[in-house]
Amino acid sequence: MTQSLLRIGAVFLVAALGQSFPLSAGAETPQLTTETIQKVLAAAVAKAREIKVPMGISVVDQGGNLVGFIKMEGTFVHTNHTSYSKAYTAASVRRPTHETGIPPQIATELASTTGGKFTALPGGFPLIADGQVIGAIGVGGGNAEQDMAVARAGAGAVK
Repeated sequence: MTQSLLRIGAVFLVAALGQSFPLSAGAETPQLTTETIQKVLAAAVAKAREIKVPMGISVVDQGGNLVGFIKMEGTFVHTNHTSYSKAYTAASVRRPTHETGIPPQIATELASTTGGKFTALPGGFPLIADGQVIGAIGVGGGNAEQDMAVARAGAGAVK
């Protein structure tokens, strides 16, 4: 009986450690709103136009679900997939895709088990509000530096 209770307690502790709790009672958790999604996409499109590179731009919520996407005219066909994978990965690991710190062999396994959604390609950034990840942006269509610049501009619209 005691061992069963200890196991249940351990399972609860592990589950609780994976959760984020508000720092104070009544504190509002930042949310990824429609207005924020539009600001992120607009800032990213503006940067892509500034550098004259058409891009596919995806925005996901903190669970990796697609909530916004723009494919600029002239963008490569594959950018809907690459931009989503970058956003999904940045939301998953809560850091830019080029800074995951995940060893290549593990990244390959993650890509395989997620049906190709996980990637280490540069161009994915988390969207952070009040110190919390509320989603992520992923960008594809240029070289690594261009994708990162556009994603960074989109992520910067949240601040």
